[in-house]
Formats: sequence, structure tokens, C-alpha cells
Amino acid sequence: EEGFRATDIENIDKAGICRRDVARLISSVFNSQIFDNGFVHCDPHEANVLLREHPNKKGKPQIVLVDHGLYKTLDGDFQEAYARLWKGIVMADVGGIKS
Repeated sequence: EEGFRATDIENIDKAGICRRDVARLISSVFNSQIFDNGFVHCDPHEANVLLREHPNKKGKPQIVLVDHGLYKTLDGDFQEAYARLWKGIVMADVGGIKS
């Protein structure tokens, strides 16, 4: 696939893509994998998460995930526990983090 690394600030700026949009997209994609689909790409290092300008939305990023050799299916119990963990982190709730 064509694209550049999601950590390549120079090419992000050269493509006219807003860095905040990149952060939102990456967060959204992985949140959706974890909490909506329960099917997660488990090797998301910088060489496997590429960006390019979205072909139909000028100035917006499109994510390209490569190397699909390592995925994990998450069950509902894990998804709920992980959501509680993140809620505890965001809310600074030590008890919630520990549970």
C-alpha cells in the first residue's frame, strides 16, 4: 500500500493534513477495533500504520494498516474490563483502576 508513516510529521505537513485529524483518526480506528468490533490489529508500530491523504476528502487523512499477521479477538468481558480501566484512568479513580 502507498502511504507514509503516521510518525512522519514532515510528510503529514507536506500533504496538508492536520496533525489533530491524524491523532483523532488513529484513536478512533483503534478504539473501534477494541470496543466495537473486538478484533484488534496487534502490531501497530510505526511501519505498520501508514497515512495518506483521503482520496475523497481533500486535506483529511486516511489510515492504511499493513502486516495483518497478528490479530486478536477480544471477548465482551475483556472489552468491559478494559473500558472500566480507561474510565478509572481518565477519572483518576484508583479503586476503579485496581478493579
